[in-house]
Amino acid sequence: MRYKVTLSYDGTHYHGFQKQQNSHSIEAEINQALFKIHKKPIKIIASGRTDKGVHALGQVFDFKSHLKMTCEQFKKALNSYLPKDIYIKEVEVVSDHFNARHSAVKKTYKYIINQEFDVFKRSHELYYPYKIDIALLKEATKSFIGTHDFYGFAGYVKDKPTIKTIYDANVVVDQSRIIITFIGNGFLKYMVRKMVGTILDISSGKKPLSIIDTIFETKDRNLCGKTINPEGLYLVEVDYERN
Repeated sequence: MRYKVTLSYDGTHYHGFQKQQNSHSIEAEINQALFKIHKKPIKIIASGRTDKGVHALGQVFDFKSHLKMTCEQFKKALNSYLPKDIYIKEVEVVSDHFNARHSAVKKTYKYIINQEFDVFKRSHELYYPYKIDIALLKEATKSFIGTHDFYGFAGYVKDKPTIKTIYDANVVVDQSRIIITFIGNGFLKYMVRKMVGTILDISSGKKPLSIIDTIFETKDRNLCGKTINPEGLYLVEVDYERN
């Protein structure tokens, strides 16, 4: 039977989701927990990979199991073996055709900026004390909506489609915090962080608003703002078609 698992995690102390040699990863912790339950290695498929220091409110993975356990039993068992900064929110039975990566139709990311330093949030939001033109920030953020070639806003890309669709992009100001949200059909490595770095440069007057269209046209990564720090980035939700 195949199971879909939704989880949240604090990525502060991990080198990203993907399992890798000599590095602490979310996937390695999940693999270890599943091994303790099944007494053998269990392969998981994740909706995507978050980078070092990036957090998740609604990451998804799936796995196949022969055990006669209910979804609630799997949830409790996994949480009992996982560290406190990884939490299984829900376990569901899905069809054998379900694939956490390829069945996904929409993902939501948010980036949190704080213009006042908060010692308790230093690993969970970007401290950015510089001047921001909020109206310009909102206008720049909206420029990403639509279908575009995001090659210029990605890190190293090899043999992957770079044309993506952003369904919605918005900015919400909550006192000293600025929350930027992107909803799209897929995201490339470093894409959100490069987009945020670029719109921050635009909002502070370092780059013109037209630079976004120029990057789309030229695919020149050197025109982007810096790849902004990972601590403010969250994978909020992964959506799937309903069967």
